[in-house]
Amino acid sequence: MKYKPRNSPTASLSVPSVSGAQVSPTTGSNLLAWQPSTWPHAPAAVDETFVGTLRRIFQESILDEIANVISDAEKSNGDLQHRGYVVAIAIMCALDTISSYGYGARNSAQIPHFVREHFPPEYHAHADSIVKLYRHIMIHNWNLFRVSMTPGTEPISSDRGMPSVGLKHLFAALQFATSDFLCKLEQNETLRTRTLKRYRKLKNSARP
Repeated sequence: MKYKPRNSPTASLSVPSVSGAQVSPTTGSNLLAWQPSTWPHAPAAVDETFVGTLRRIFQESILDEIANVISDAEKSNGDLQHRGYVVAIAIMCALDTISSYGYGARNSAQIPHFVREHFPPEYHAHADSIVKLYRHIMIHNWNLFRVSMTPGTEPISSDRGMPSVGLKHLFAALQFATSDFLCKLEQNETLRTRTLKRYRKLKNSARP
């Protein structure tokens, strides 16, 4: 991974911690986003309440957690050098998970479709590279061989066929895509059906 030091100040990404602090059991309607046994049962149809629940699960157990790691790394080191690779892997896993709701859990094959449908337009041409050259290579080989990633907010681009993206830009794009997916969920019948199926399967697999 190629890193470029950044000296300009960045906005705080810190949010309240959502994992590890609460250890007491929960009952009733108390939802712990990272503990599926506390999720409400899947409704018969997607409605505003269900979308709100899913938004909370994504935000508290995925996006806020990554944001906290980024914030902690910047406070300790000034930037994401020597932390960025772990953050990048978390982002790829988050992308795999979130995209599996509306597009099926297909061993990450659903990622390009999700990217083209929900990421900002500049990512659409790179949808296949994101899964093949970033997701697969980083997670399975712990290195980047044919792409580049910087620790900042540089937008995704291609230089002589080699994609490059700033880690924080990629995370912001994932946040955008998650929000876009949730906004379209109530209006798209296919997304509704697949998302309820995925949610129901995960909820039913949980043990108290």
